[in-house]
Amino acid sequence: MINRFLNKWIDFVKDHIYIITILIFVSLVGLLLVQYHLIKLEVDIQQHNFNEEIDDVLLDMHHRIEDDELLSNQVIDLIGNKVKPVSKKDSIETALTDEIRHFTDSIMTKRGVGFLDYDFAFYQRYEDTIVFASAKEIKQPDVQEYSIKAGWRIKEMYGEGVFRFGLVFHNKSLYILYQIYSILIITIILIVILLGSFFSTFLVLKKQKQLSELKTDFINNLTHELKTPIFASSIIYKIIKKKYSEFSESELKYNLALLEKENHLLKSKIEKVLELTDLERTNPDVKLVVMDLHETIRQKKEIYKLIIESASGTLSCNLEASDFLILGDSVHIASIIDNLLDNAIKYSENGPKISISTSNSEGEIILKITDKGIGVEEKNLPYIFDKFYRVSHGDLHNIKGFGLGLSYVKMMTEIHGGKINFQSKKNQGSTVTIIFPVYTNNKINIDESSNLIGRR
Repeated sequence: MINRFLNKWIDFVKDHIYIITILIFVSLVGLLLVQYHLIKLEVDIQQHNFNEEIDDVLLDMHHRIEDDELLSNQVIDLIGNKVKPVSKKDSIETALTDEIRHFTDSIMTKRGVGFLDYDFAFYQRYEDTIVFASAKEIKQPDVQEYSIKAGWRIKEMYGEGVFRFGLVFHNKSLYILYQIYSILIITIILIVILLGSFFSTFLVLKKQKQLSELKTDFINNLTHELKTPIFASSIIYKIIKKKYSEFSESELKYNLALLEKENHLLKSKIEKVLELTDLERTNPDVKLVVMDLHETIRQKKEIYKLIIESASGTLSCNLEASDFLILGDSVHIASIIDNLLDNAIKYSENGPKISISTSNSEGEIILKITDKGIGVEEKNLPYIFDKFYRVSHGDLHNIKGFGLGLSYVKMMTEIHGGKINFQSKKNQGSTVTIIFPVYTNNKINIDESSNLIGRR
């Protein structure tokens, strides 16, 4: 029962991957909003705690002013001089400011908030007047949020609540950040992990969906490719069975030869698919020997020249490389050239015009195969070496293949220590460049290379 439900759910997810992705994204946004409100709530709590902490600091300061008669009298004297100036007392103001700063610093440190950057002021409550302050740029509204009465002596001298002592903080947010920094760090880490996991999962699901579509196209194409020889074999077999007694010996041989030809075609197609699909799952049977790349190219040129010329095309060959020995498997190197020439022919509509060239550069041999065919659009170039991938050519349906050729070429080139590059423009043709290290500069011997291949 549970397995049946899980299988149905998996099938639903496969068929509605983008809907599921949207739901996950909405849930992710919801979680982020909830986390935002939780952090905001924590900030409000810490703001409340800060206010209570500063209230205690102000209360301690109030008691300090009340208990210190000399300090109170100095403040009263300075307030009086500010309200009704009698003489210039800047030196007294500076000394008193330093003394109050010293008291306040000690109280702040005792309360555990000594790291805060602050200024203080005595101000007249009912008028926009700062009597004196630790900084000239302070305004009355700055110090009203955190303030307290300035002591009973000052109250008796000037009246209830006329003059007050206040604080202004320049880095209050540092206190809140200090209190919640661990929560913030954990939240940020979790959000990064969550977002990274989401986008990684999305990309994997998107890739899997694309791969599934490519495999579906591959199966459909494979069915189409195999249908023709199977159907032809079936028809020939029925003809032979029905008219066996009526055939002459030559007619019978002819029809049996046709049947054998179609069966051989069917077998070769199946073997090619099995060979290419198994290469990535098992260690390929690669036997490295010192081989002449030019000789392999010449052999393939003679074979493909006939095919290309029969299609009213041309094949030119310009082998300029002076170092042409490489360490490679002759069978797979030949298959690489086969695949590239076969592609160049298939994707040329009117008389293939193909050129093969080689050159040397810094201990490497560069092989280029260029055609003047239909080319590939730029948007398709990043996927050209993907397994099963075949470029869509609109109404052009006569191009056969399984989407495995270039994937095989890339894999085999890299196994041989080489590099591959594909350049193409729509309706202008394509150039495949393969670079192999030449044997004279290869630093590993054949036995070591074989062992390395076996461990892949």
